[in-house]
Amino acid sequence: METIRIDCEPNIKTKVIEFLNNFSSKDYKIVTEDASFINDKKKLEVTLEKIANGKAEYFSPDELDKYLEKTISKYED
Repeated sequence: METIRIDCEPNIKTKVIEFLNNFSSKDYKIVTEDASFINDKKKLEVTLEKIANGKAEYFSPDELDKYLEKTISKYED
């Protein structure tokens, strides 16, 4: 089975569901998005907006390395 994802307005959703009712329920399954997917999507949209409007914070590879070393050292013991 393959999965497709459709973002649509509520009135279109109703029409899509009506269309799917023409098929056997053995041929398709409606998959709802879980809360973690929705949460991750929102975070990524915020990040993308920051990148688009120039407010994103960037780090050099050296800065990232220092940050990771500091974080890892907290949990080594």
